[in-house]
Amino acid sequence: MTKGIIIIGYGTRTGNLTEIIERQAARIRARGIENVYTAYFRVSKPTIEEALKQAVNDGVDDVLGLPYYIAEGTLTFELIPAKLGLNAGSRGIAEVDGKKVRIRMAPAFGTSRILTNFLTDRIADAGGDMDTGILVLGHGSRDLTSSNEEIISLNASRLTRIGYRNVVYAFNEFVEPTIADALKTLASKDVKRIIAIPLFIASGVHLGEEIPEQLGIPAYSAGGQIEVSGKKIELVYTKPVEDDGRITDLLVSKIADFRGE
Repeated sequence: MTKGIIIIGYGTRTGNLTEIIERQAARIRARGIENVYTAYFRVSKPTIEEALKQAVNDGVDDVLGLPYYIAEGTLTFELIPAKLGLNAGSRGIAEVDGKKVRIRMAPAFGTSRILTNFLTDRIADAGGDMDTGILVLGHGSRDLTSSNEEIISLNASRLTRIGYRNVVYAFNEFVEPTIADALKTLASKDVKRIIAIPLFIASGVHLGEEIPEQLGIPAYSAGGQIEVSGKKIELVYTKPVEDDGRITDLLVSKIADFRGE
């Protein structure tokens, strides 16, 4: 069978998601892996259906969908598989342009230690130490199947186990704790400095406007001085995961398993 890879992102009208995913695809191709495609669930092009048809037209009949997502949820469990032609589950046979194609879905990044290492690198790059206030930011979700809360809290717990003494986490919307509550918690610990790290894939309106407003810093900025509970605190706001090279390695390891290497 001829194997192909489709890296799947959510899609966006703003931000740098498409550049990130296209760059990762280019890196994977540069490692000698053929039949690598990109696709988006909504808004951005090509769509998942378009990428799948292109792969099949190129002779691919065994497809691995690689979700470029932090966490699992209805999107990765149901909606994306459906767009790949799967009636249920993460693998099966779909018919594309009259051809039978084997499809399977890899999991999202999930509990990978790579995400924790990403956080510690962001802390180091921002000049943090074990006494610095650390705020791990997640999006939050209405989706009861989503593991977003689990992944954010897990990584915050890992930082605490490493030895960081002032770690909290918060969500942009839908679930608690809120960003305002997390900032109050850190202020109560008398931290002089906070490093806020978004465990998001890419930049966009959420990271550029919504979260900075809740943090009390200018939109599309890298931080500033904030006031919480009457205390002035320096806040550093880092970039999201984006195209971190370790994510490339994680994707390639999943591809290697798929190819039986």
